[in-house]
Amino acid sequence: MNDLYSRWTAEVRRNSFVHAGERIGAAVSGGPDSVLLLDFLAQLSRDMGLQLSVVHFNHHLRGAESEADENFVRTLAARYGLPFYRGEARVAEEARRLRRNLEATARDLRYRYFLALVRQGKVDKVATAHTLDDQAETLLLHILRGTGTRGLGGIRSTLQNKIIRPFLAVTRAEIESEIVRRNLEFRVDSSNLDPRFRRNRVRMELLPMLEREYNPELKRLLSELAARSAEDEDFLEQQARERAGAWRLREAGCEKISRAALRNMPPALVRRVLRQMLQDVGAGLSGITHRHIEAVRHLAVSSQSGKRLELPHGTEARTEYEWLVLLPRSGNRKSLEFVYSVEIPGTITVREIGRRVDFKIIEPRDADKGYNAMEWPKLDPLKLPARLVFRNWRQGDRYCPLGFQKSVKVKELFQRQRIPLRERALWPVLDSEKGVVCARGFPAAAWAAAEKDSPKILAIRETNAA
Repeated sequence: MNDLYSRWTAEVRRNSFVHAGERIGAAVSGGPDSVLLLDFLAQLSRDMGLQLSVVHFNHHLRGAESEADENFVRTLAARYGLPFYRGEARVAEEARRLRRNLEATARDLRYRYFLALVRQGKVDKVATAHTLDDQAETLLLHILRGTGTRGLGGIRSTLQNKIIRPFLAVTRAEIESEIVRRNLEFRVDSSNLDPRFRRNRVRMELLPMLEREYNPELKRLLSELAARSAEDEDFLEQQARERAGAWRLREAGCEKISRAALRNMPPALVRRVLRQMLQDVGAGLSGITHRHIEAVRHLAVSSQSGKRLELPHGTEARTEYEWLVLLPRSGNRKSLEFVYSVEIPGTITVREIGRRVDFKIIEPRDADKGYNAMEWPKLDPLKLPARLVFRNWRQGDRYCPLGFQKSVKVKELFQRQRIPLRERALWPVLDSEKGVVCARGFPAAAWAAAEKDSPKILAIRETNAA
């Protein structure tokens, strides 16, 4: 098996990236990597019976160039005869609003859309075209920022078994050669040549210098290091969860663990236990550094009862007698309730979450053209009561989503999709006198969902409020 496609399919089967009959969304930006991934998946789908679709996310970062990329990918999907799903976000505006790094904001919004497609049942998995070169660049960036062992794992081959990266063993040079051999058209992202971005400088300057002056096999070696580190990290994460399981308690949105148990664990496991607890309490790990984890570890094993420590994302750590407690700070636990009447068609501005929400009656063929692209299901307006309200989630909310056998609490849906606790209080819900119609990111109530023969669709779109 000397040709690239044969080696790639062997890798895909060995790692069980896809299974016969699965619905796979190919994330296509228009660049050579993603275009070749789509072509490979289209060929593989014929052998394995995959249900393939094309997924594109418009970041609106390059003006007309971004629009041209989207049109190119839309045309490409039509050429392959595949369904086309598109999402969008004004990434630069969102990054300024959140005061976050542009690249990180783009990644978060893009993956939020990918996972929304899975939650809505449109695809089972989304495949991205990250390459061996991307892995090497990411690992170097992590090292330059001062990563710990977790960061040495680099880009994982799968994420929650919903995002797959089947090109991680393929080099960019191999892709460029195969693109020419297959005579495939692609787009060039001009931002990839901008030296203001650190990743571009690593790719264009640092990696070539290290390969030239130190080791021509550096990319492959970095990729192998990432794979070994990921395996080691997965083992230690599992060990940490098992060792701490008997000593952890969950109470009213807080995470508690015996301080004595932490004192008896190796520091390497304690750090991982604390990270897991922060994730489970809803803090996430973005912005949480090794210094924060060490401060919490010191608080847990050395401090007197009654001490407290503030952490990023509105979280705090406390010692309460023989317990370490992680919880949202009191000021962040207050819920801002909201209720807005909905007119169809119409628009509301939800100040509490900084979002503008448009409601519009459209033709079924237009359902994916900007509407319903960011996590709202398709509704049949003829089935809906006259009075609708748009409000935040409340304890006890429940309904029977399309595809379910019985009603479930929205809280249970949150738990299934691991929606962080801090996001739940202001999670939008569309309600009516007949009951909950739908909630963002989840299927519509069975009685309200649009069907294949629905003549019209109520489409919902969220954007940032001005």
